[in-house]
Amino acid sequence: MDSLAKNKYVRRAKISEYKFRKMVKCFAEDMSATQIAIETTINRNTVNRYLNEIRARMVEFCEQYTPFEDDINDEGNVFSQDNEIGLSAKIINEPLTIKEKITTNLGILKRRGKVYAEMLANCTAAKLQKLLNGNGKLPEVTVHSVNVNEPAGLIAVGYDSNQAFSDKPSYVDNLDKFWLFTKERTAKFQGVAKHKFYLHLKECEFRFNFRNDNLYAVLLKLLSAKPIS
Repeated sequence: MDSLAKNKYVRRAKISEYKFRKMVKCFAEDMSATQIAIETTINRNTVNRYLNEIRARMVEFCEQYTPFEDDINDEGNVFSQDNEIGLSAKIINEPLTIKEKITTNLGILKRRGKVYAEMLANCTAAKLQKLLNGNGKLPEVTVHSVNVNEPAGLIAVGYDSNQAFSDKPSYVDNLDKFWLFTKERTAKFQGVAKHKFYLHLKECEFRFNFRNDNLYAVLLKLLSAKPIS
């Protein structure tokens, strides 16, 4: 293990920034914790701990960009408080629209058609009804599709956050690709612990929405905005 070293992605890091970036690159390539440990020579338990922290950042990002206004937690917004990534001088607790968040914050997620996923077990009756009906969405959001995967206990919403595309076909009109993507990824783990399933679900959502991007670069930008503690 390396001695304490400067690492802009991890506070009080005991691994170098070089090794951490290498680990993130392996993670972006969807390597397993065992494979990453071998590739980076980092202890597997350490790798697992960091991967869970990275997944937690993915969850925070996905929850920030939820298309449904009732689920937005602006006070706890990770990115609205970080002036190092070019934010305008808005009041921290003032709600931001999805468009403002995208253009003002990380400058990503601009592509048409995104997916929002949720576990049915986490949904109250009122929230589930809103998801099914497309109610409670932010003004700039157009819902293209809603699909419930009862065997998996999941619900997904395909949407656009650009009004210019509201009346045009979207690749999230049909969510079969997302379900297949999620099924194949979770199957790799040969069973996910119940208390970690939400982390893996949101990881699938994140990866699906960024599947045409440089995921490694996106993750580094995400982690530099809020380093791992």
